[in-house]
Amino acid sequence: MFIGSIITNSSSIIKFLKESRFAIYFTKPQLHIMALIMSAMIKKGFVGKVTDVTDLMPFRHRTNVGKFLSKSPWNEDFIERALRNLVIKKIWEISKATREPIYVAIDDTISERTVPSSKALKPIEKCSFHNSHLKRKTVYGHQLVTVMLICNDVVMPYSISIYDKKIKSKIQMAVELIKSLPSPINEGYVLCDS
Repeated sequence: MFIGSIITNSSSIIKFLKESRFAIYFTKPQLHIMALIMSAMIKKGFVGKVTDVTDLMPFRHRTNVGKFLSKSPWNEDFIERALRNLVIKKIWEISKATREPIYVAIDDTISERTVPSSKALKPIEKCSFHNSHLKRKTVYGHQLVTVMLICNDVVMPYSISIYDKKIKSKIQMAVELIKSLPSPINEGYVLCDS
């Protein structure tokens, strides 16, 4: 329920948002709602549904949280750049301190969705049919390409992008993401499947 949902200025979530420099770009109410959403995700164990978040935010209905996430006037590129810079800074600091190599793990996955009815007025954006190697069949959903940076048992997400084969191939996406990384301090390795 609502127990333990009070977030103080000294909480690690607020410190993270300040360190990410989001306070420069977002209003205080937006930052507060983002902190509440992050807290709810951590406490319950987020599996991709807005209802998971709203269960721990009784004063917010799931449609309000959904609208906040999808329709708020913010620049997603700014958020992505800020998070990428933070991840690079942390992983490179760890590599410098431990003299361990940096690993870049690139993989794709499918976030499966329910196939919409033929009468659906607004089908889910950027969803299509993909071949699932795990299920050995074609499934409907978003295909995501993820990049994780790893050093000395610390794993952090660098990029999570929706794959659209009409725009570029997965190999092209991987090359662009690798080029966006600075040179490693010690050694660096790229791990990916074919």
